[in-house]
Amino acid sequence: MNSHELDQQGWPCPTGEEMRSIDRDAIELRGLPGRLLMENAGRAIAGAARERWPGLRRPLLICGAGNNGGDGFVVARVLREQDDRIEPVVLALGNRERFSDESRVNFELLLNSGAEVIVAGEQKEIEPLLTRCDLVIDAVFGVGLARPVEGEIAALFRAVRASGRPVLAVDLPSGIASDSGAPLGSALEADLIVTLGLPKLGLAVAPGSAEIRVADIGLPAASRAAVPVRQRVWTARAAAARVPARPAGSHKGSFGHVLVIGGSEGKTGAALLAAEGALYTGAGLVTVAVPRSLHVVFESQLTEAMSLPLEDGGQAAFGSAGLVAALEAAEARDVVVLGPGLGASQASARAAREFLAALARPAVVDADGLNAFAASPEALRSAAPRVLTPHPGEMGRLLGTSSAEVQADRVAAARALARRSGAVTVLKGARTLVAQPDGELLVNPTGGPGLATGGTGDVLAGVIGALLAQGLAPHDAAGLGAWLHGRAGERLGPVTVARAVAEELPGALDELRAAAEDTGERHLLRRFG
Repeated sequence: MNSHELDQQGWPCPTGEEMRSIDRDAIELRGLPGRLLMENAGRAIAGAARERWPGLRRPLLICGAGNNGGDGFVVARVLREQDDRIEPVVLALGNRERFSDESRVNFELLLNSGAEVIVAGEQKEIEPLLTRCDLVIDAVFGVGLARPVEGEIAALFRAVRASGRPVLAVDLPSGIASDSGAPLGSALEADLIVTLGLPKLGLAVAPGSAEIRVADIGLPAASRAAVPVRQRVWTARAAAARVPARPAGSHKGSFGHVLVIGGSEGKTGAALLAAEGALYTGAGLVTVAVPRSLHVVFESQLTEAMSLPLEDGGQAAFGSAGLVAALEAAEARDVVVLGPGLGASQASARAAREFLAALARPAVVDADGLNAFAASPEALRSAAPRVLTPHPGEMGRLLGTSSAEVQADRVAAARALARRSGAVTVLKGARTLVAQPDGELLVNPTGGPGLATGGTGDVLAGVIGALLAQGLAPHDAAGLGAWLHGRAGERLGPVTVARAVAEELPGALDELRAAAEDTGERHLLRRFG
């Protein structure tokens, strides 16, 4: 992949199996020696360690029996070669008879390097080693870990965590599942992760404070191209490439008309926030269709957006009485945002299902609009484009499972809903995911704790609606919407409110337009710099 392709598409983030396939292609089909890849990896990691900790003197390298451990053997040898003031201590776990050929060669070279090597079993206590060291380099497990970490290794990990020593992880922290980022039993935490060749999916989807660097270990471009990687993290440049143009001479009719349907007693703010999200993302016109009983409330709050009262039979919520008028209004607009504050009654849920079944326009379905389809996401299938924006609780209700189970494997949940509903699915949360029905997955890198407040999800629904109205394809509208929404939250800091997020969207858009114009910089994801 050349730099232009990377800029436009973002970082490919392989699963463990995809990464192993890339490695096999490089070694078995292209003839690249595995020992060369291991040498390149070790040298890159050693360089990152010295750069991050320039006063490094006594690193402790904990090396497993697989190729991850072999990378650690190279790191120790290279650190010793590059600076004789550095005195590495290597704790080698596992039986050396089980080492791969490359690891065994590098272990023998390490023994001749002057580094102190301790074979597991010879050292009964890890605490004295931790007391003496100034950095722990974790080279225990790689992407192949498939079972929980228990027993002596788990105890060793607990001791490392308790020591308070900084940790550099090779490829990904040991004990972390490479595909989900979830801990498998006991796991280490890292201050710096040097991931090899390509960032792994688990690193992309799991939020954390660790700095992540991608080490170029010499994998051929042909090997990367030969293995389809179905997950990507967007760079700023990738997001910028999808920002809708605002040509001179355009007018409000040029940028689409969004219809927001929502609002009920006690939840009027949700529809208002969705409307603001659409307006601040550049929709030319926005109309908010609301229950007639609450119309005066909305009229007093709306300025730039228009309002449309729907008959509600005095229930102050969307229902069958307003269904025909809502459908007529939708056919006169470009995009519908259905659900913010809609109401959770059975009557509102039934009306939402009937509305979407008859709607031929693109729609963003959020909040109570999604809850209307609990345990029956197949009913959301439509010939018209649909974007679903659940948080984990709503996702759990749609899939007939719990929020905790969704969070345990967010990638699988997002893909399952997209497949079953036939709709682009935006699973909100730290590292928002955008899944397509065919399994393609986008990981959004922006966002933060400032978005952990009521109403920000309503803003996002409006943002995506505005981008659809401006002509973006559903997947691009969802991905760009998540990026802008997250970046607006970042710009505001750790504590904010939803309306402020909406008002910050133009600033986030300006940043992306600047990124699109800056052809001299790749704008890689900060965590993958």
